[in-house]
Amino acid sequence: MKDLNEVFQEITPDSYQSIQTQLQNRNEEIVVEQPKKKRKIYYVLPVMMIVLIAILTISQKSNQVIATVGFDVNPSIAIDIDDQNKIVKVHPYNQDGQKIIGSMKLEGNDIELATNALIGSMLKQGYINELKNSLLISVTGDNQEKNEQLRMTLSMHIDEYLKDSQIQGSILSQTVSQKKDIEALASQYQISIGKAEVIQELIHKNNRYTFESLKDLSVNDLNILLHKNSIDIHTTGTQASESGYIGKEKAMEIAVNDAKVSQPTNQHVELDYDDNVMIYEVEFIKGDIKYEYDIQASHGKILKKEVEEKKNNHTNNQSSSQNQITESKAKTIAMNHAGVQNITQYEFHKDDEDGQLEYEMKFVSGQYKYEYTIRAHDGKILDYEKKDMGEIKVTQEEAKNKAFQHANVKATQVKNLEVELEKKYYEVKFEVGQYEYEYHIDKINGQILFHEKERD
Repeated sequence: MKDLNEVFQEITPDSYQSIQTQLQNRNEEIVVEQPKKKRKIYYVLPVMMIVLIAILTISQKSNQVIATVGFDVNPSIAIDIDDQNKIVKVHPYNQDGQKIIGSMKLEGNDIELATNALIGSMLKQGYINELKNSLLISVTGDNQEKNEQLRMTLSMHIDEYLKDSQIQGSILSQTVSQKKDIEALASQYQISIGKAEVIQELIHKNNRYTFESLKDLSVNDLNILLHKNSIDIHTTGTQASESGYIGKEKAMEIAVNDAKVSQPTNQHVELDYDDNVMIYEVEFIKGDIKYEYDIQASHGKILKKEVEEKKNNHTNNQSSSQNQITESKAKTIAMNHAGVQNITQYEFHKDDEDGQLEYEMKFVSGQYKYEYTIRAHDGKILDYEKKDMGEIKVTQEEAKNKAFQHANVKATQVKNLEVELEKKYYEVKFEVGQYEYEYHIDKINGQILFHEKERD
């Protein structure tokens, strides 16, 4: 308060001498009684100070953040609001979010008015359209009742706005409790708390998903996965659009044409996500053979195919070793079927399946990884898989040596070595003494992405 007293003393004018001079020039008896300055300050300053403090208190209260509203499409934006639903501050989470805001000054405006401006900008710049019609609203704050009210109001408001713009939107909405683990994940991956909450729900439902793989997906793709995994979340409007993909019928057509079969039975197609890409999982049966394909949803590229013959229990499983083909013959059968001449990372194993000897082999040619199961007594292909692994610059041998070097072990010390080519890296596992080692080696640059050492 001392500072406020000094301020008021400086801004209050001392006009006593001026007034006295003016009165003395008059032709009348003058009685002048000089007021005591301290008395004046004693009464005036507290009143002015109370008014100023009240103004500051009201201003502070009106700017107090009571909730945060998140808008996610691919652009992510968070808006802090006060108890009057006026905007206190706007936070773009990424470059797309900053692009949506542009030069707009949203602070001080009502949240519904600002919502119109943001959705309008998203429509204009193509972030929401008939191909990508999903948007996520997340409300975070202490007052759950008010958060729920705001969630419902904004959802309906945006749905009407999109309908007026000839867009059938799919508006996801949620109220998010403030949790330290969700906030930490959002901060780590530089995404909104609302999007982090949705990803966490998907991971809990499906352990094939990871935060790292889902964090860059658009809300439209996340919406599709929520529906596929039967996760309940408030939805206003229609379902997520799949118009940006080739469609289930086209995916089935691509797979059937590749298998060179007609009129297959038990046809099933499902849109899913695997290896950081949206895919159609296609399955069908022709005769005694089951076909499974992964088709890239955006361009129709075959990423993976697997063919499995149903085993006939009446097959003569007692074939003598004289009738079994050699490993070399089985390898030739597989390579001819794959249509390749040069292979690397070749692996071969024998397996006794219900008394029937089978050869299992893996190899890589170009950017494709092949896996075959061949019946030993007649060379029939029982199962095969072809998977697009993308560009590969590091060899299996180089990846293995990189792991040995980092672990400071020699190849002669290693036992139970396994090297498996995955989508982005080589998985190298081995044992030395009482310890088990696991490494992930980048298949492009040879960097160590992960390593672990555990006592057996």
